[in-house]
Formats: sequence, structure tokens, C-alpha cells
Amino acid sequence: MNNKILAPILILALGLVVGFFLIYSSKSNEIQSLRATEVELSDTNRVMTAQLAEMQLKQDESDLLEAEISRLLLTSASGGGVNMKMMPHPETNELSVELPEVFSFDQNHAFCRVDTNREAFIMPTYQMGDVLIEKNEFYMSMSTTSMEEFKLSRGSDGKNQIVITGGLDCFTEVAKANMRIGSREVAEVATYKIEATDGGLGGGSAGDTFKFTTYFDPIDAPVNYAIFGPEFTFTGDMIDGEVTVPDPR
Repeated sequence: MNNKILAPILILALGLVVGFFLIYSSKSNEIQSLRATEVELSDTNRVMTAQLAEMQLKQDESDLLEAEISRLLLTSASGGGVNMKMMPHPETNELSVELPEVFSFDQNHAFCRVDTNREAFIMPTYQMGDVLIEKNEFYMSMSTTSMEEFKLSRGSDGKNQIVITGGLDCFTEVAKANMRIGSREVAEVATYKIEATDGGLGGGSAGDTFKFTTYFDPIDAPVNYAIFGPEFTFTGDMIDGEVTVPDPR
């Protein structure tokens, strides 16, 4: 072959070979770099996974601790005493007849009860109008069967408060000479909301309060619905006892 033709061909071939090796070397370096990056990312991912698992474990431990602290706080929330409610007098219709309501609550149970009435009074009812209740004819007991929600808070006045909700059994009886409404033995079911405020040592005079709001359904609690209506709050001036609510977290 003519040397003049062969020389350019050899030069071209040599250039192609050199170019190939340069490109191959560059791509090989890129591949090695990508592999190194992949290994680094894999290591980083393993480290992050381990850190996330550790953080989740710490979060679980924190949640358990928070739950235990909340339980301890609720354990220390309690109270009991007497609220004095004033009822209408049969003759004057003035709110002058004392009707004491005994109450108590803690993290397990709560109740509000009227054992009897020492004087006659007028009972304004939801469906039966005003009913004359003679001396020692009235009995009422609200006793919780479940305590589903506890909420601690501090009011705008700086007083600690607790709200408890759940279900209850209600025993209400008006035992008149010629008829008996309700029962002391057969319960009607309802739901409730307790609101208790801790005003400091000293009970009612220091600002302690206790409210027991009940929600009656006409099907589940026909007697209490007829007397008190769909919603009624048992409360009054706290003349005895103490309410203790810890500082909310």
C-alpha cells in the first residue's frame, strides 16, 4: 500500500485508540465516583435509619413518661364537699329553701347526691310544670360508671381546673303519699361533664367550685328527662369541702 495513504490511516487509527482510552478512562472514573457515592449514601442511609430508630425509641419512652406524669397528676386531682342549692319556697316562691348536694370526685369515681329535703319546696320541672315536693319526699343520686376524658387547664383567672366526662347511673325518686316517681334502686343511664375549680386552700370561700352537668335522653332516662330536661347542672354555693387540682403541664 502506498505510504502516503497508509500514514494518515495509521494516524487516524492511533487517534481513535487514544481517544477511546481517554473516554474510557473518564467514564471509568465517573463510574468509580458514582459507586463510591452510592456506598457513601448507603452508609449514610444506614446511619440515619439507626438514628431514626433511636429517636423513635426515645420518643416512645418520652410518651410513656408523659402518660405516667399525666396519670400522677390526675391521681392528685380530687375533691369533695357540699354545694347548697336554694329552691323556691311553696308559699313565697322565693329561693329560700336549702337543698344540700353532697359531691365527691377523684380519678376513679364521682358522685353527686341529695339524700332528702328537710323542707317542702317547689321543683320546676321540664315536662310536668312546677311540682310541690313535701318534706322528705325527694332523693337524687348521680354516680359515674365511666370516666372517659380528663382535661387539666388553668383559667384566665389563674385557677386550676379539671374537666371529666363519661357515663353515669342516675337514681331519682319523688316519693309522694299517693304516687312515686322514679326509683332509688332502678337506674337510668346518662352522660355527664364535671367541672371543678381549685381556688386554693379554703374551699368555697377561697374560690373552689364544683359543677356536675348531666345530659338526659328521653328514651334512656325518661324520668330524669321529664324532671330535669335534656341538660341540667347540679351546683350551688360550696359551703363545705375542698377541691384540689394540680398545675397543668
